[in-house]
Amino acid sequence: AAVNVTAPAEPQLVRLKLTVTQAVSLNRRHTQNEDIVVEAEAVITVTDSLLPIHPKTNTQQGLPNYTFEKRPGQIWRSRYEPDGNLIVINNGHRDFAYAASSKALKLRYICRLFGKELILHNFPGYTPDQLLERLIELTLYTEENLR
Repeated sequence: AAVNVTAPAEPQLVRLKLTVTQAVSLNRRHTQNEDIVVEAEAVITVTDSLLPIHPKTNTQQGLPNYTFEKRPGQIWRSRYEPDGNLIVINNGHRDFAYAASSKALKLRYICRLFGKELILHNFPGYTPDQLLERLIELTLYTEENLR
């Protein structure tokens, strides 16, 4: 059997569940069958295309690109890779799975991860208190414009 999925314009986290049933005859004289049932589940990201990642040189500026890496059970939510000016988001993290239930929630979650990575990258040497103050400042500015 085959299943066709029409990908949305924006990547989405989708839970797939597959159930396979096979009828097995107990013996040739009896017509009664016993079914064998096997199930499997997976959470995948569905997208209409894969974007090529073109590494930027360190002299280029601007917002980094982002991509997903599925690492369920890991505590990290995101990390910044300066060589490619890329933010890697752990779409296997339970917080991502929760946020993906709503477009608005997912947008705010990704925005917060961007804020965290941008603050850490752009303010090296700052104390944890100073970094948190910058993060609060950035969060207030961006969330006001995410309506």
